[in-house]
Amino acid sequence: MKSPSLVAMAFLVAASGCTKPSAEKKEQLDANVAPASDAGVTSPAPAAKAATDAGVINATALPAASIAAMVNPSNLPAYAGATGSIEGTIWVTGDAAPTTPADFAKCPEAASIWGHAFREGAPPAAGAPAPGARPLADAIVVVTGYQGFYVPEKNEAKEVVIDHCGYRQRTVTLTFGQRLEVRNLSREFWTPKLEPGANQVMMMAAPKGDPVRIYPTKPGHWLLTDAGRGYAVVDVYAFLHPLHTSTDAAGHYRIEGVPLGKVTVNTTHPHIPNSAGVDIDIQANVVHKVDLVLHNEIKKDAAAPHPDATAPTKPR
Repeated sequence: MKSPSLVAMAFLVAASGCTKPSAEKKEQLDANVAPASDAGVTSPAPAAKAATDAGVINATALPAASIAAMVNPSNLPAYAGATGSIEGTIWVTGDAAPTTPADFAKCPEAASIWGHAFREGAPPAAGAPAPGARPLADAIVVVTGYQGFYVPEKNEAKEVVIDHCGYRQRTVTLTFGQRLEVRNLSREFWTPKLEPGANQVMMMAAPKGDPVRIYPTKPGHWLLTDAGRGYAVVDVYAFLHPLHTSTDAAGHYRIEGVPLGKVTVNTTHPHIPNSAGVDIDIQANVVHKVDLVLHNEIKKDAAAPHPDATAPTKPR
């Protein structure tokens, strides 16, 4: 089975049916810089164009020209036609999520979110797509397959909220060029940090204060952590196109603004080593229901590897 990070990287690199990467593309993947294809790439996010606020503490704006070169190298026209929407539930079957060895002594309530390798609900009495299926939180959902144009990112930032014991989300997706805004609603100081990183200034998120602004410097997989809370690790994926999201605690997701025509809805999870997908035909002003199922199988003879977005992969 593919490792979960490789599947996510394939979604990042390939927005439509892809072929085997060339040697040049493989080198880029090895360097953790994903090349943009002609399908599904996006223009610079508004944040990239407007993020010149050098006076904002902890904000490191990305050069707009650099982002444009990554996300829309072919200078494709922006999609301006009618759109549809996709929503549904991501489910998981198979082995239950194993417990994590984290220390929750300072905040026992954190165990309800961070105490297992992934968050899953109880099997419903009716309506599950497969026997024993449970709603899966924090799964990645990505729409790929459109081509000949790009879909612009509309939002400057993706908000991440700290509430009491930890981040509310365990998986965050954003479009390369957007910034993370980490808002602290708890009563304690937090020190959010995006890894891997080097020579970073310690950032302090004050209780009820202004959000900390963090810019991922390249597309790929990152970890949002906190210096004093080892259990609080958020998987962050910076994509080269904007049609992506992650599921909520009930396994639900919704993606708006999907171009008309044939697309593929893909899903994976940072801690479940497989993916699922389905092709659909998007109709104008229609909300298409798409439920997908991931299967979790724990290998008894080996520990599951942590997602590594730097490893090369063959796109789907």
